[in-house]
Amino acid sequence: MRLDDLPVLVTGGSGFVGSHLASAFAAAGASVRALVRRVGDHPELDSPRITQVAGDFVDPATVRHAVAGQALVIHAAATASPDLADSMRVNVAGTAGLAAAARAAGCRRFIHISTLSVYDFQTGATLFDEDSPLRVLGGHYAHSPAASPCYGTTKAEAERALGAEMARGLPATIFRLAAVFGLHPSSSWITKVPAKVRDGQLALRGEGLDVLPWTHIDNIAHAVALALEQPESIGRAYNVVDGHVTWRDYAGDMHSWFPGAPPLPVIPAAQVKPTDIFIRPCAGRRLRDELGYAPLRSYAEAMAEAAAWWQRGGLA
Repeated sequence: MRLDDLPVLVTGGSGFVGSHLASAFAAAGASVRALVRRVGDHPELDSPRITQVAGDFVDPATVRHAVAGQALVIHAAATASPDLADSMRVNVAGTAGLAAAARAAGCRRFIHISTLSVYDFQTGATLFDEDSPLRVLGGHYAHSPAASPCYGTTKAEAERALGAEMARGLPATIFRLAAVFGLHPSSSWITKVPAKVRDGQLALRGEGLDVLPWTHIDNIAHAVALALEQPESIGRAYNVVDGHVTWRDYAGDMHSWFPGAPPLPVIPAAQVKPTDIFIRPCAGRRLRDELGYAPLRSYAEAMAEAAAWWQRGGLA
């Protein structure tokens, strides 16, 4: 799919992932319509090729207007609300409505941004790939890798809702993201979690050997671009996982950014149950094998970028 002047709609346009994808596609020559809650000063959207459109993607009238004339829809909007009803309204019903509108409008491709949190990590498997069981509505999950206990479940339900539209002919591809590194005020893993480390609020469990699958925001844009070049990606789901780091190493790297930060609290290993592990290793082989993907940014580069940002003042 050629990107020159390609009309592209990005939902969640002012969010971390959405804004970076909008910026990346605009830089590649696309004509981007960024759906935002409020038009305003969003630095990542500062491009003559990006038009901000205010609206809620859950609203049917907004969605019909937003998808009109768009060849590509990138759906990056979601909520991490702890309220199940609100999460169902936004993540599930909103995705279903957007997908149906995109199909009716004749959009040529639909990219759905999902998460590794959709997997049922409590099955006890040692490695999760794209065919592993997903969480189900009504299931009881002791832990969630996301801030909201219902985020993973409703994102899994969103994928099922999208699947119904795919069965009706919508040419869609799903990307399940690992922990996303990169700079943005709403980035959990490079802004919010380091702030907890700085303040002594992040505890390691036992020896801190739990793993964190990760990727970088630039790698995600690269993966999406590859999928658009290859029609065989239609109907497929891909884990975007560039590696795994232990929480001990990840937290230790962040701790080094803050001279004078208190030591990391430790939860004794005797108090950690095997069922307490809330995320397990996830495979990223399908993306590499089918699309020829290779990451553009490494873990070391991501952490160096974040360290420099914090040294410049960070959240201040």
